[in-house]
Amino acid sequence: MGAALVNRGVPTLPGEIRWFPMAASQTFLKGQFVLLNSAGRLVECGADPAGIAGMAEAGAVEALALANKSSTATTTGVSCPITLAKRGQQFTLNTNAGVTAITHIGKKYGLTQSSGIDICDNSEETNVVFVVDAIAPEQALGTLYGRVIVEVIDSVAQLDSGTS
Repeated sequence: MGAALVNRGVPTLPGEIRWFPMAASQTFLKGQFVLLNSAGRLVECGADPAGIAGMAEAGAVEALALANKSSTATTTGVSCPITLAKRGQQFTLNTNAGVTAITHIGKKYGLTQSSGIDICDNSEETNVVFVVDAIAPEQALGTLYGRVIVEVIDSVAQLDSGTS
């Protein structure tokens, strides 16, 4: 991604936070997207996931600390707070290709990752998970790897029918 400053994702506005138990061996970080596996436990999303439950409000190690467990304890069953990906919930993420442009608004893109940071993959228009609602207000148009405001699309939002 070059020398641009890439920040962790954040919920754009405070959203609905719920706690879910984690699966075993989780290492996700605050600001990463997570999904519920078939057992109903949180796991880190990979690139272009089929489902997104929300964005982690605490990393796996922080969740262990909140449960008064050591950082080397198992994450199985330990609860972690997430901001739900549901209708109207927006998230601010960096992009990974080119500069921010007004033409990004309304387009659907994928999810990619770099060094534990989730990024709106504005070079991926086939395996889509986000719709871009706006360019982040603190971001000038034309910024290399700039930040955009996205929602999780309805077919990917696990806990809500409709866009996040």
